[in-house]
This record gives sequence, C-alpha cells and structure tokens, in this order.
Amino acid sequence: MGQGRAEGGALVRSLGMAAGLPSTVVASYRALPGLGAAYEQVVAPLLVESLADARERARADGSLRAMSVKFGLAMLGYARLTGRTLPLDVAVLAGAVTRLYDDLIDGETDPAADARLADLMGNRPFTAGTDAELLLGRIVRELERRLGYTPGDDVFAAIASLHDFQVLSRRQREADVPVDVLEKITRGKGSSAHLILCGIVKPGLGPAERDLVMDLGEALQSLDDYMDVGPDRAHGVTTLATLGVVTLAHIAGQLRGMRPRLVACYGRRAARQYCGMLSFLLLKAWVGRTLPVLGRLTSRAAGRSAVLTVFARSADALPPAGSETRS
Repeated sequence: MGQGRAEGGALVRSLGMAAGLPSTVVASYRALPGLGAAYEQVVAPLLVESLADARERARADGSLRAMSVKFGLAMLGYARLTGRTLPLDVAVLAGAVTRLYDDLIDGETDPAADARLADLMGNRPFTAGTDAELLLGRIVRELERRLGYTPGDDVFAAIASLHDFQVLSRRQREADVPVDVLEKITRGKGSSAHLILCGIVKPGLGPAERDLVMDLGEALQSLDDYMDVGPDRAHGVTTLATLGVVTLAHIAGQLRGMRPRLVACYGRRAARQYCGMLSFLLLKAWVGRTLPVLGRLTSRAAGRSAVLTVFARSADALPPAGSETRS
C-alpha cells in the first residue's frame, strides 16, 4: 500500500512533464504506418533470407516488428528534439539490431559467441555461428549501408562498452550478485545503448548532450527493469528494481531532474514534447505494474493493431534463457 501511494505521488509530481504529451501522441500516431512499412521493406526480407525454421522466423518476426516500432518512435522523438531528420528505414533497423543483439547475449551459452558478436559490433570481420547471428550480421550491415556515413569514434566506443556490460549482465542470474555490480550493469547498459541510438540520430554529440543522453539512458534502463520486475523475479534475474533499490518514484525524480538540462540543450519548446514522451513511459510503466491484467489483454491484441503494439509487452526474438517477455 505504501509503495502504491509513493508511486501515485510520483506520477502526480511528474504531471508537469505531460504538457507535451498530446503533441507526442499525434506525432507517434502519424509515424506508425511509415515505421510498419519500413519494417516490411527492409527487415522482414532479411528474416526470410536468414532463418530457415518457420517457427523461429515467426517468433523473431513478431518480436522484431514490435521493437522496431517502439525503438523507432523513441529515435524519432529524439530526432524532433534535436531538429534532425531520421530516415524510417534506419530507425527500424536500429530497433531490430538492439532487440536481437540483446536476446543473443541473454540466451547464448557458446563461449565463442561473445567473441564473434564483439567482432560484429566492432566492425571487424565476422563469421556467424548460428542462423540468428547470421540475421543479426545482415541487419547490422544493412543499417551501416543505409546510414550513408561511418559513425564517429564515440559510437564505436559506446558499442564496445555496451558489449562488455551485456556480457557482465549475465551475473544477474547469480543469487548473490552484489548491488554495486547491478548498479554498474544498469548504468553501463543503459547509457551505452542510448548513446549509440542517439549518436545515430545526431552524430558528434557535444559534451553536455553526451552526458545528458547517457543519464537518460540509465534512467530508461531502470524504467525497463521496473516494468520487468515480475518476470525477472519469476526467472531468477536480479535487478535493482527487483531488490527495491530503484523504484518508480526514484526514476520519476531522475527524469524530472533532467528537464532543465533538456531545455538548456534544445530549448523549451522541443524539450516540452520530448518530456511528453518521457511522461508517457512513466504512465505506461505504472499501468503495467498496477493493472497487469490490462497489460496481458493488450499483448494478446497487439498483433492486430500497431497502436496497441506500443503499449504491449514484447516477446523475445529468440527462445530465452529465462524470462519469456520484455517491455
């Protein structure tokens, strides 16, 4: 009861961030058809080329389709914030890479796979060991081709850092993993992944933007962990959220504290709409934890509606080592 009141209070205190929510909803709704079409054109054919097993292909398609849309919307939101134009094909490819790479790391048991994936993400010669790795390699190369430029050293450094933290995150399945290790994983995964995606949208981030993007990434990783508390506990995955070290009130406070920095970097008008997106994510997280039945119903109906896909939990692209769903 006390936690519920604290979370409700955190949402109330964050209402000021929701001023830009209507314009965010309109922009996202308008982008959905284009993102769906881009996925069909550039990602779906790569699944057909790479995954011979029909069931594996169908599972991967459902997951990558959903996450391409979700990550695509987030990247488009950052593009609006920074005044950039982001091609929809780049957005969906980046979303597919993020989802599939994360699943490969989580489910991999072959020690040599870590080195193979490090080669791929480090832009070195890569030989796939599985069909799923082959698919990831093809999506990465297609993303590089459609970018039309070579990402800066900061992006490649973030990719290398992300890989190290992803490998470290396997320790979350240890029963006695220390809190300081969990803090390192949360910060490392969130900040590195967000820096990569934002660096694709806007190459050459300045120091203030870089710090802001990394702090936002950590907060968003904590929010993702908060939404996954139930499945993570059920499958023996420990996070700061499952331990109660990080709560929705804590995350909301972090995001509210970043609003002045967003205004300083991008101006009040642009920051207003972006904060609207952040307020939506907070509300979605609260509803998902408070009304889990609604979340399950939304997930079942998501395949028939691009709009519901944004609200629903997404299945893993590959058979998981533990948890069956992710936010």
